[in-house]
Amino acid sequence: MDNDIIPQKKPEKIRILPAEGLFNVRELGGYPVAGGYTKWGLIYRAGEPEGMKGEDKKNLESRGIKTVVDFRTAAERRSFAGYGLATVTKRVELPIDAGNLMGVVSGEWTYPPDTQGAAVKMEKLYAALPGEAIPRYRELFALLAEPANAPLIFHCSAGKDRTGLASALILHALGAAEETIMEDYLLSAECLRGLYMGYMETRPQMVPFMTVRESYLLTALGVIRDQYGGLDGYLTRELGADIPHLRCLYTEARSP
Repeated sequence: MDNDIIPQKKPEKIRILPAEGLFNVRELGGYPVAGGYTKWGLIYRAGEPEGMKGEDKKNLESRGIKTVVDFRTAAERRSFAGYGLATVTKRVELPIDAGNLMGVVSGEWTYPPDTQGAAVKMEKLYAALPGEAIPRYRELFALLAEPANAPLIFHCSAGKDRTGLASALILHALGAAEETIMEDYLLSAECLRGLYMGYMETRPQMVPFMTVRESYLLTALGVIRDQYGGLDGYLTRELGADIPHLRCLYTEARSP
């Protein structure tokens, strides 16, 4: 097909990319979807690149990443560097404030008295995210619709909330089942454990901020169902996503 994307090089088929200084960097390829699987080597999700080492950079550059989409706010970008990959030809800043947890890490936020309070705060964040993120996610899907922008990596600070919901929406658009979407979302808990281990040990009441839980994503999906008529309606009406076109670009009938 004319709008089919064929990677210039076959990427190594690894879900969680090995990295020394990067956390939560992984592929959206190889997931089962209606009619086949998502293609490897075209869409990546990640956290911020502050700790990127030389080998991390070489690994990402070897995958030919062309486009970087950054969901961090201006304050977050001032604190941490961006992706300095030689292969990148386009950087797009799409700041989303819901999901910005800088205040938690810096200690500026008032700590909830217990883990239940923190979890409730996270669920409120996820309830706000679908509405606040509409213009930014719309731009993300517009970028994905153009084959020349792939391979593309999108990220926030931890790669779990703003990036997590974006990944869920992309996988749904490509035909993934709900259990597959949740599987991908919950991988962030594993990927971020090493990054936040010390912090969580000294402030156990803050653990809900440092990880992901099924209830968080279900909160956002519930808002989308109740306020926007479901995921398909949200994707097509609010985000302008052309679902058949995206499936043509990013899925294939072959086994992974």
